[in-house]
Amino acid sequence: MVRRMDSYVASTVLKALAVVLLCLLTVVTLFTVIDELNDLTPGYTKAHAFLYVLYSTPRRLTEVMPYGVFMAALVGLGQLASREELTVLRAAGVSVGRLFATVGATAFAVLTLNLAVAEWLAPAGEAAASTLKLRVARGGGGATIRAGHWYREGGIYTNIDAYGSDGELFGIRQYAVQDGELRLSRRAERATFVGESPEQESPEEESPEKEGHWLLHNVQETRFGADSTTVYHLDSVAWRSDADPALLGAKVLFDPAKLSFADLAFQIRYLRAEGLDPTRYQVAFWAKAAQPVAVLGLVLLAVGFVVGPLRETGMGARLTVGIAVGLAFKYFLDLFGPMSIVFGIPPWLAMAAPVAACWLAGLAQIRRL
Repeated sequence: MVRRMDSYVASTVLKALAVVLLCLLTVVTLFTVIDELNDLTPGYTKAHAFLYVLYSTPRRLTEVMPYGVFMAALVGLGQLASREELTVLRAAGVSVGRLFATVGATAFAVLTLNLAVAEWLAPAGEAAASTLKLRVARGGGGATIRAGHWYREGGIYTNIDAYGSDGELFGIRQYAVQDGELRLSRRAERATFVGESPEQESPEEESPEKEGHWLLHNVQETRFGADSTTVYHLDSVAWRSDADPALLGAKVLFDPAKLSFADLAFQIRYLRAEGLDPTRYQVAFWAKAAQPVAVLGLVLLAVGFVVGPLRETGMGARLTVGIAVGLAFKYFLDLFGPMSIVFGIPPWLAMAAPVAACWLAGLAQIRRL
């Protein structure tokens, strides 16, 4: 009987989740389509707009999933309450905790699948969408993403003008600073990452041996001495660096919230190693890590609502409450992220506060039953 009850409640919630996700994703996608069709970038056609929307769909799905799970719990349990089935379950001795365990286990399974999509499929789709939207033609072949991104490694500061779709870098400018003085300035037309040992190394760079290096092409290099300045024109120069295409790629242009756990951890390690502030990426990392726990707190709140004050109300009232609570939680989460950066609050603590608020509200609602 317990297994049949679990199966029935879980299937009801999953059916509600399918309907809720379809509605949420349709609305969000519709607004995205409208925005993309209004994009006036030269050469950006309607076909490009629809491809962009298609590629970015997995990311939008992962974004609406947490709120979809919460609203599905409200709608699914609300359907049981409307048909008096929830009353029968309670009369048969099914406790609120047991009901939450069933819905929570279903939500956890869905969130695990959502995490897999967010970790692998969504970043790949986002990369394809951003590359499609931001690329510009280069001589009839290839594509680049205009960037203007700065990268620092020790005393070498590198500016990259554009990223190629095949992993190349374009418009590289480098400045080597030692003891507070500029020692070298370099401009290169493009750079490619190769795995063989370089045939020509710059004397300014004495990085330890590592697999792979960047090869700068069509280089103009200026070296500043104590009493003289020397300019060299070189066909290629090997740039030995700890930065590989995973670090110097188009993903560095993405909003941290759109990156996977692996990419976030990669960026945090790099920023820490260079003595830079990784707070933005840490906030995104802990927000992703805390999301399943937060959603389970929202599910607990949904169970408390349906078993308690919303048991006799209609579907419209439940949906209104779901939207209001979901928006409140999102704004609460968005508030604590910037607070972490401005006031120096540890990112894990800033993200734990909204989660704790969800669970406290849910437990308080359950205790009132």
